[in-house]
Formats: sequence, C-alpha cells, structure tokens
Amino acid sequence: MLPVLISDTDESELIIQDLASKLGLDLLIRGAEEKESQLANDQYYLVRGKEKSHLQIGLKGKQKPILCNFTEWANNKKKSNLLRCMKGLPLDCSVVDATAGFGRDALELATVSSSVVLIERVPWLHYLLQDGIKNSTEGYVLSLVSKFELIQSDARDFFAFKKNEADVVYLDPMFPNTGSARAKKNIQALRDLSEEDLSNDLLLMALDFAKKRVIVKRHKNSGYLNNQKPSFSIQGRVVRFDVYVISSSH
Repeated sequence: MLPVLISDTDESELIIQDLASKLGLDLLIRGAEEKESQLANDQYYLVRGKEKSHLQIGLKGKQKPILCNFTEWANNKKKSNLLRCMKGLPLDCSVVDATAGFGRDALELATVSSSVVLIERVPWLHYLLQDGIKNSTEGYVLSLVSKFELIQSDARDFFAFKKNEADVVYLDPMFPNTGSARAKKNIQALRDLSEEDLSNDLLLMALDFAKKRVIVKRHKNSGYLNNQKPSFSIQGRVVRFDVYVISSSH
C-alpha cells in the first residue's frame, strides 16, 4: 500500500501532479474527496502543507499528523540504548544510517558523531525527511540536522558505489508486528506502507563497509540478522541492538 498525495497549498495542479509523479503516488485533487470510497478511513494520505508536510490516516485526519518532527525529538532528551552502542567511539566519528525511515534514530546518532548520512530508498519518505530538515530552524536541532547528508538510494547501491567511508553503519530492517500492542504511529505507518526487508545481504555489505561498528536494531524476540552472532547486544523492553565490532585488521 502507498499513501495518496493531497495538497493544502495554493500551488497549481500541474506542480502537484509533477510531485505525485516524482514520488510515485496517486493524486487526489481537493474537492474530489466525496468520490473516494468508504475505504478512505483506512487509507494513508501524504498531505503537502504550506509550511509542513505530513502523513495522516483517513481524509479527516482525526489523529495526530505523522511527520519528521526533528525539533520535538531533539528536545526530548531521554537517552536510549542506541547511544550505549556508540560508547567508546570518538565524537568525530562518521555514521551511515542505511535505513533512515523517519530519521529519529539518525537524529540521536548525530548527538554523538560528526556526520550522519541518511539513506532512504522510498521516495515519499525521502520527501518527508527533506521537509523535516527544512523545518528544523531552532539552534539546537539545527546543530544536529546540519550534520545530515540525505541520499535517496537503496543502501546496497550506496555500499557498492562507495568503500569504507564511515566508522559506523546503522541498520534498522523493518520487523513485522509482534504481539498485540500497536507500535508508535510513525513506526506503524512504516510497517503498513513498506515491505519487510527479508534479504540478509545488507548486513554483509555493512560489515564490509564500516570501519569500526555495525549496529542492528531488532525486536527483542527476533533472531540475529543473517544468523550472524554480534560482538555484544543491548536489550530493552521491546528492542534489542546487536553490535558488531569490526576488527582493526578489517
């Protein structure tokens, strides 16, 4: 399933159609909503706003909009286990987040590194990341997103094209719904709108690419990616981080 693009701007229909084409999305013209089927309540919409763009479920958007809210996340100083995975690395280290998603983990990694490359293969998600970065104007969050380099690509193509240019590679392959609890809205949206990445070659490529560490985010009950045992793991209530330390002879 893909989101449907709608616009809340005064831009011409031609501009919006061009954007829909670039993002590979169907376009719903404002005023044609009543022609939508009853399924519209379960449909995700990508709303292009005058200032910010966001995802919403259903045309009425009764729930809180889903967007790359770097300002809100940067001001939430709660530390996660992800930062513990970076312990011992210098603050000038470089990171590649190969599966950027909404960019929340990349923002956290920016607090303990000098640069973060965000790779996102899904065009509409790349668009929301761009929008989130553009709207990050406060001093502290700006100091973090200024470390970002955003690339629309499949991580495999990126790894094949470049060699050993980052100290750390972070992987968050989408894992399916587990248990009865629903995930946070943005994570649930990713699960609803993207396919689980079942291929294992990404870890092998990341291990070949990183100079110092590869960090893999997993559900606590999931097996090791590629059945490859990590150097160590840090487990939380729901999520486990598997850390692969690259030997100096690498």
